[in-house]
Amino acid sequence: MAHEKQMIEQEFADLYPLNEENLAEYLQDIDCCECGFSSCLAFAEALIGAKAKSEQCPELDGEMAAIIDALMELHLPAIPYNVMMESFSPGLIRVGDADDYSPVLVTGNFQETVRLLENILNACRVRAFLVLSDTKGYSVDNAVVEKRFTPFEILKVITETEVGSMVNHRNLVIPGLARHLCSQIKQATGWQVEVGPVSGLELPLFLVREGLAGTPQV
Repeated sequence: MAHEKQMIEQEFADLYPLNEENLAEYLQDIDCCECGFSSCLAFAEALIGAKAKSEQCPELDGEMAAIIDALMELHLPAIPYNVMMESFSPGLIRVGDADDYSPVLVTGNFQETVRLLENILNACRVRAFLVLSDTKGYSVDNAVVEKRFTPFEILKVITETEVGSMVNHRNLVIPGLARHLCSQIKQATGWQVEVGPVSGLELPLFLVREGLAGTPQV
């Protein structure tokens, strides 16, 4: 029975969840207790455990509160191992009618990574351009390890899609797992590079906090 359980568990890939420590970084960290909890960290834990709502925090602005609520209500499907390495063609996806103020987010071309990011961004009403670099179907974490997430491929897809002509800025957001490639990507592309979070679930919060979210989708 234990072996069967292990086999069942191993049929699905791991996701990077949003935990209370991550979420607490987007609260005010003043421990005012007006939310009814002893600290911002305790409030974050309650939010993740569905024991609180963002409206209980008087310090949260409306946009951040709405994104937190959307993330807490989002249920993402597990990724079965039998779809590993299935990929989209390298290219560009416009999420939520992205405009010239929208962020440009770099990811790999593993199809489940792309679908998850689209689901997260749409649920949070964040408009964005998703740049799908050719990682040979590897998810970002595996692509980094296998050296498939490269500045050259990012430059190539940025050039081929002409995403620079669609926005009024030159800022790329790369996954946190590719942090060590930040300066190389900046040098190769000529764009400014922001290192985003490891978890895609944290991405909308990061974009809003850093002023990179552009205009929200109505």
